[in-house]
Amino acid sequence: MFESLKEFSNIVVSGPQRSGTRIAAKIVAADTEKLYIDEKDINFHDIRLLQYYLNQGNVVIQCPGLCHLLHYIVEESTLTIMVRRSIEAIISSEYRSWSEQARKIELHKYGYSEGVISRIKYDFWNKVQKPSLGERAREINFNNLESHRLFIKDRKNFRWDQTE
Repeated sequence: MFESLKEFSNIVVSGPQRSGTRIAAKIVAADTEKLYIDEKDINFHDIRLLQYYLNQGNVVIQCPGLCHLLHYIVEESTLTIMVRRSIEAIISSEYRSWSEQARKIELHKYGYSEGVISRIKYDFWNKVQKPSLGERAREINFNNLESHRLFIKDRKNFRWDQTE
């Protein structure tokens, strides 16, 4: 599905939390034969660890917690992918498995105290990040991942660790 992305040294997969960044990154890593780096490996929000792994090369890094900083990735050989999922589906998933504190932290990163964080992230991507990244910016529609062999179809009680 994503074999054509092998040309990039590194790939960063981001988006709103609960949009499918983990499974998207795992699929991209498998298809490109790159090392998968989970957001846990960069302490969720540590830009220095992100840069460390980018310097290693040949990686796919899942990092929704650093979504607000994507436009600062300047390496020409690094592709940045935004995972697109319906805001309604993201909100539904947030209610099942995301804390209010986590939501507040993400809102604060964008200068907000209230609002729908997924909408805020997508707006920032469209207005600032995507134009800044240019040809190094791509998008994946979450629903298009369903046909991949690694995709987990039963998501009613889905947990992030099911993709381990």
